[in-house]
Amino acid sequence: MLARRVLVAAGPAGELAAPFEPLEALGLRPTTRPGGVDLLLETDTSGETVVPGLYATGNVTDPARDDPGAADHGDRVGATIGAGLARDDRSALRPSANQADWDHRYGADQMWSGNPNGTLVDEVSSLAPGRALDVGAGEGADALWLAERGWRVTASDISQRALNRLRAEAERRGVRLRIHRADANERGAFETCAFDLVSAMYASIPRTPDDRAVGTLVNAVAPGGTLLVVSHDLQPMRTQIDTAAESRPYDPDAYVRVDDFAAFLTGSPAWDLEAFTTRPRPPGAVASVAHHVKDVVLRARRRTG
Repeated sequence: MLARRVLVAAGPAGELAAPFEPLEALGLRPTTRPGGVDLLLETDTSGETVVPGLYATGNVTDPARDDPGAADHGDRVGATIGAGLARDDRSALRPSANQADWDHRYGADQMWSGNPNGTLVDEVSSLAPGRALDVGAGEGADALWLAERGWRVTASDISQRALNRLRAEAERRGVRLRIHRADANERGAFETCAFDLVSAMYASIPRTPDDRAVGTLVNAVAPGGTLLVVSHDLQPMRTQIDTAAESRPYDPDAYVRVDDFAAFLTGSPAWDLEAFTTRPRPPGAVASVAHHVKDVVLRARRRTG
């Protein structure tokens, strides 16, 4: 079972040494108390440390705190953790608007052509198969194509209905892959540094002010691995229109763009940006609307050093 919250505590004061060494594996290191030699864990006002989901209380956060003070602090941190878990549970029970929208879309007939994306085929055919993450897998044409060529595929989508279709088609073909329902904007949606290929073909992911999904996908790529992101060229949707006579089908800047990935990676010493270009859409794809005739393609490789 994956823990969503972890609490570290120590006490009574003066009797037990704070257990710092086991926490180093979690990326948490103590600091020296100002004006003294005692070690402590720094937290924010809620008791959360610099490691998300890891809380601390008791004299591990303040060696000078007496036992009643430590107990009171522990009660407050425990209440914060309980409230956070309750929010998590409510979110898990209530689908997001984006999830509900895509489940509705996948409630009717097959949406897509069933063909793998031509850009994926062109860019990936020369790569040695390894672990692959297909983000926004939908009905699974790309994931199935990868799996049939030796990749160990995790097919991810926010829509369970889409993944049910993918699973049924995989069983029909006798193809083995992992199905993973996830929201790319959720913390911990994907394993970190785990995939030799992370592919997002026209993934419809709402943008957030902190570019959360961009960081999540980038961080999922293993050293030496490839990030491949393809989206529609939305420039035609930015031309001025007479809003009294027509309307946009959606706001092109409401969703994660290839440009966001380029901005995130440009200048990073950990990445080589191998391609960032606009190309005609490859054959075999079914355009949902007439103005989607070009793609924006980004391919980057994570350095091993």
